[in-house]
Amino acid sequence: MVDVEYKVNNIVLTVSYKDSKFNLEKIASSLEGARHDPEVFPGVVYRKTEPKASFLIFESGEVNCLGTKSIEVAEKAIEGLTERLKRLGFEVEKPEVKVQNMVASMDFHRRFDLERIARNFRNVECEPEVFPGLVFRIKRKNVAILLFVEGEGTCVGARSEEEIEEAIDRVVEVIE
Repeated sequence: MVDVEYKVNNIVLTVSYKDSKFNLEKIASSLEGARHDPEVFPGVVYRKTEPKASFLIFESGEVNCLGTKSIEVAEKAIEGLTERLKRLGFEVEKPEVKVQNMVASMDFHRRFDLERIARNFRNVECEPEVFPGLVFRIKRKNVAILLFVEGEGTCVGARSEEEIEEAIDRVVEVIE
């Protein structure tokens, strides 16, 4: 990989507790940091501080985990949630976990001429009057990197750090 620094800022994972149904009122009233307002949102919003993670818990047994900065921290937070659900009397097994999105910030250590890039390359979108950056899409992976004039970027849609690194390499290869 080229000399580009990146940092994962957020990971979103789906967590499936197969054959489970959750009583959301019970969860909301039993877990500190959990809120349930069905008129606003159909699930329980649960925030943990150690490890830091947020969960969206649905009656169907499906859960979204977000707000962690590494897979290891997410897995630890999910293990903790699973144990808490068991203590509340829910019959849950180890869930199926899948990364849906990783968001990373990056520094390319150089400035970009976004208009030149937009004129010369496919798979880019640049509308400066709408958005101050350029959207560079990596087709095969459903990954996009938002590039900014000052040389910074944001990667969205990746499902692994390898995909983030591949996207960075592709951007560098195309614009150099």
